[in-house]
Amino acid sequence: MNRIWSCLCLGLLLSLCGSTLAQAQLVPEIGFMHPAGAQPGTTVDVILGGYDWTPDMQLFVHDPRIKLELTGAPSGVLVPEPPYWFGAKGRGYAWPLCREFPARLTIPADVPPGLIKWQAANANGASPTGLIFVSAAPAVAEVAKRTEPQELPALPVTVSGQIRRIEEVDEYVFRAPQAGIVTLELLARSLNSPLHGMVKVRDASQKVIADVADTEGRDLSVSFSVLANEAYTVSLHDLDFAGDRSYVYCLSLKLGPKVLATYPALAQRGSTQTVEFVGLGLATGASKMESVIREIAVPPTADAVTHPVRIDTPCGVAEYNIPLSGITELVKPVGAGPMALPTPAPTGLAVTGAFEKRFGVEEFRIPLSKDQTWRFAAAARSHGSPLDLELTLLSPEGKELKTSDDAPATTDAVLTFTIPADGIYQVRLADRSGKSGTRTANYRLSLQPELEDFELTVPATANVLLGGEAKLAVKIVRTGPFKGPINVTLSGLPEGIPVPPEQIIAPDKAEIQFDLKVAADVPVTAALAKATFTTTLNGQPVTRTVPVLTAIAMKPRIKITPEGLDDVRKVHRGSTYLAPLLLQRLEGFNGDLVLEMTSKQQRHRQGLASGEMVVPPGPTRVEYPIFVPEWMETTKTSRMILNGVVKVPDPRGTVRTLVQRMELRIGILPEGALLRLAHGAGEFTVAPGKELELPLVLSVATEMQSPIQIQLGLTPEQAGLFTLDPQTVAQGQTKSVVKIQVANDPRAQGQQTLRLRAVASKDGHPVVSETSVQVQVSP
Repeated sequence: MNRIWSCLCLGLLLSLCGSTLAQAQLVPEIGFMHPAGAQPGTTVDVILGGYDWTPDMQLFVHDPRIKLELTGAPSGVLVPEPPYWFGAKGRGYAWPLCREFPARLTIPADVPPGLIKWQAANANGASPTGLIFVSAAPAVAEVAKRTEPQELPALPVTVSGQIRRIEEVDEYVFRAPQAGIVTLELLARSLNSPLHGMVKVRDASQKVIADVADTEGRDLSVSFSVLANEAYTVSLHDLDFAGDRSYVYCLSLKLGPKVLATYPALAQRGSTQTVEFVGLGLATGASKMESVIREIAVPPTADAVTHPVRIDTPCGVAEYNIPLSGITELVKPVGAGPMALPTPAPTGLAVTGAFEKRFGVEEFRIPLSKDQTWRFAAAARSHGSPLDLELTLLSPEGKELKTSDDAPATTDAVLTFTIPADGIYQVRLADRSGKSGTRTANYRLSLQPELEDFELTVPATANVLLGGEAKLAVKIVRTGPFKGPINVTLSGLPEGIPVPPEQIIAPDKAEIQFDLKVAADVPVTAALAKATFTTTLNGQPVTRTVPVLTAIAMKPRIKITPEGLDDVRKVHRGSTYLAPLLLQRLEGFNGDLVLEMTSKQQRHRQGLASGEMVVPPGPTRVEYPIFVPEWMETTKTSRMILNGVVKVPDPRGTVRTLVQRMELRIGILPEGALLRLAHGAGEFTVAPGKELELPLVLSVATEMQSPIQIQLGLTPEQAGLFTLDPQTVAQGQTKSVVKIQVANDPRAQGQQTLRLRAVASKDGHPVVSETSVQVQVSP
């Protein structure tokens, strides 16, 4: 595999021209999968979080061996659970609102561990990619809403979890069968999760033995020493204590150290290489950085990217896949000054080393010949090292010829230069990360001729309207001396989109266009199509295939606009606002219309919510109820954006669900509450099986004329443990005492948070106030 293809995930740039998707047509997006994956040879039930999904979704996995299928009806649009952010954070990002779909994931035994892409589509278009984690270790799911740390089974184990709400901290307890080194790895950002993990590990005495944070969004790993059969607690939360259903993760624990660096960083194909492996406890199992040296025989397989290595240690096996190259791999000796490199072979050479101190500088001298064009690369991040490298090329006289800091999408450095005269040239490396000065942070300097290649950019989807057409633009950038033609074909398109003829990107061109045409009488469906590129590079035939999820979409049937356009209305906290909307039906549609919240809202929502409202045929103006919680801030404007959802048969009679996002938004400025509930001061204790008397105080606005009902809100874990007979407070009454019966059940014991709710009515819509009280249940 050549360097550009392996580094960039290359492909095509899709440009849909002509009959494009109508304005505001809402394509689905993937939120998450929980659990995030499974072990090969297993079938597991999962929950798929979808943004603006419909019941008629189609699912596509890029590895055809893996099966992912929906198994039931979706939930409604889910509003994030409290607590909420206030102040400056309350004006920030609003996590998208998802629907949850039950599904089943089957991973055959022959699928290797790693990340697999998947996508979804409906009659509105195709989604970007999501990821499935195929775990090498036995996988377990987090037990949601537990009150104690979850006990994990024997190591190795991978646990799939979620940080579901703000301030949530997940805790797990594990035990190692023997003393030694345990390695913990967290995958979150690699799964497209927004979680920046912070992990602490405590021993039985609560002493912190590991404390790491993912501040760069690159996920994390850490190794640490443990005693046999002692309980260790792992705590995990977001760096900012954020949380949402989309904050999924996979936390892996295994007995044994982890390889943190190798010298050389890459091994040469077809060679027997002496490699130094560096990691915590690799040699003796002690809690210190150690290294071991192994001779590894690397097969000459041309397309092999890595070579697996197993290192037996006193506390378990360290497994490592060392990356491979096709050039000579050297190692700079420890403590050496400026290093003289040999004249490079025509294929080039590479050298791996480490900086002697933080923010250090490394120098190399290398003989080069006139008119040679070389690609110099200083790599660290690409093989897992934390360094941020700067690369400088100097003339034999010491004059700076060219410098490079960050290449596109990486902190590694790359430069290409044509040598002007024979001589001994100098290469200088510097680290800007401050993480140098240790053997665990290595670099690899490589020198290779510019090879023929080409780059492509791959979006994940192509959407074409039923009865319309679009132009699919494929663009390339040739690199090195490559000037040859490239043949491009499309295959696997949905039924109803004829396969266009093969096209050739001529040597003097960088783009071609395919005409995609959809008849008006075909089924509305999607397919995982392929774009195939064939050419000759460096004297060898090359074929590259890129998946493109292609969907046939239907035109919108409705248009929704708030009356008053972007007006902001003042609304009492704890009350329901009837937002006036104007409806317009399109394309002859005259069926039911469902109004619901769209996934991507604006600003942190603080619980602002609404449900589904069915509008029958006929009305062109409706009032949509939006509940404004009593705790919302009165110092900021809140916004609500809706979707309109309709069901329409496609030309073959299959009923499809279309989603249209409203134009503009509904503006709400919360003001003083009409109703406020509080509980009496003091500490509240009660014994199991007894009754708790709780004094309440009500503040009621004069315009409130209805009686007030006091209700007890329970979590699923509290259901059946606490009961309150319905109680009504008469108009004008400001004080009341409620009697809560506590079950004689051990599950009720401990510190409990009980939520009481006062519910009244104004203009036929609910007005609500809540208060939470801490109760100690003790025998």
